[in-house]
Amino acid sequence: MNSRSFWQRATIVGSSFLCLFIVRAGAQVDRATVSHGPAAAAEIKAAAAKPTPRASDGHPDLTGYWDFPQPGLNEHTQNGVVYATPFLPGQNAVGQMVGDPNPPPYRAELLAKVKELAKNQTHADPAFHCKPLGVPRVGPPRQVIQTPKLVALFYQVDIGEGDQSGIGVRLIPTDGRPHRKDVDPMYFGDSVGHWEGDTLVVDVTHLTEDTWLGISGYFHSAAMHVVERYARKGNTLTYEATVEDPMVLTKPWTMTPQTVRLEEGMVVEQPPCEERDEKHLVNEEHHTRDF
Repeated sequence: MNSRSFWQRATIVGSSFLCLFIVRAGAQVDRATVSHGPAAAAEIKAAAAKPTPRASDGHPDLTGYWDFPQPGLNEHTQNGVVYATPFLPGQNAVGQMVGDPNPPPYRAELLAKVKELAKNQTHADPAFHCKPLGVPRVGPPRQVIQTPKLVALFYQVDIGEGDQSGIGVRLIPTDGRPHRKDVDPMYFGDSVGHWEGDTLVVDVTHLTEDTWLGISGYFHSAAMHVVERYARKGNTLTYEATVEDPMVLTKPWTMTPQTVRLEEGMVVEQPPCEERDEKHLVNEEHHTRDF
C-alpha cells in the first residue's frame, strides 16, 4: 500500500456521535463527490442528468422530497488531499472536527473560544438541548413546496441514534417584498427570496445567536447575515450558504455545498426531542426553568 492510497483514521467519540476523520493523500475528487461518499457520487450524477422540470413561471421547480442518497462521507479536496468526514443531515456542511479543510475564518482573538466550545460541546452546543439547528446549519430542506410568490421549506433532521430534532418550516416570499422591520431574532431568521437565473437566492437576517454553524464550536453573533442559494439540476438540489458576521469572522465564509436527490416520501410528524445528554445529568436542576 503506497502513500497515495493510504487512509489515516482517527475516531472521536462524543455524546450521541461517532465521528470518523479520514485523510487520503494525493487523491482526486470531482464535484459530484462533495457532500457524498464515492458510492453515492454515481447516483447523484445519474439524478442530475434527468430533465429539470420547470414551474408555470419558467423557474426550475424545486417542489419535491429531497434526501441524501445514503449515509456516507463528505469529501473535500485541498492542496491535493482529500478530507472525508461522516455526515449527519443538517450538520455535514460545516466541518466536523480538527483538520476541517473549510473552517470559518474566525478572528484570531476568538479561536480560543471556538476551541473551548468544541471541547465542551455536549453542554455548550444548543442542538444538544433540543434547540433548532437554525440557518445555515440546518442545511438543505427535506421537502419543498413552490408557488409563484412563495416557497415553503420543510426540515426533518436526523441527529443520530434514531433521534429527530423535529420539524421546522420556513416560508420564503419571492414576490419582491423587503425584509420585515422590528423583527425579533429567530432560529430561521427573516427570509426573503428572489431568482437569479435558475437559482433561488434567499437573504436571511434577524438570526438568533443561540445556534452554531457546526458541531466544532462554530459560534456566531447576532450580527450574522446569511445568503443561501438553491439550484436544481435534474433530480438534484444543491444548497450553498455564505455567512457574513464581521463581529466574529474576518471575511465572508461559504460553506461546502450539499447536494440532495429527489426521492419518494414526505415529511412526517416526529416525537418530541429529548436532550442528548440527559442520561449524563446528575440532577434535574436545569429542567426547572420556565419555558
